[in-house]
Amino acid sequence: MFGLVALVMVFGLVFTVSAFKSNETKKTTLYWYKVSHDDPTNYPDGYIKNDSDFYVEEEKPLVVSPCATGTEIECLRGFSSELSNFPNDDAATESIMRPAL
Repeated sequence: MFGLVALVMVFGLVFTVSAFKSNETKKTTLYWYKVSHDDPTNYPDGYIKNDSDFYVEEEKPLVVSPCATGTEIECLRGFSSELSNFPNDDAATESIMRPAL
């Protein structure tokens, strides 16, 4: 009898914890790539080169923008998964621009 009560309590605890977790807002990890603007004829909005390194969302506060101070061009572009096709000029979910000082 004790084993049955313990089993019921464990299942109740698991369902209670999972119910709280399902209500949390989950942050999607983004993969951030440097946007190159060295070929405006073919890629007027910039593109991501095949040798571009990426950063994950948790590293975002540590990423220094590659753009010059005061620029308004897109510097980094975030994607929900790692890129497999390059060059890539798709619009991203988010972007980082260096703010004007």
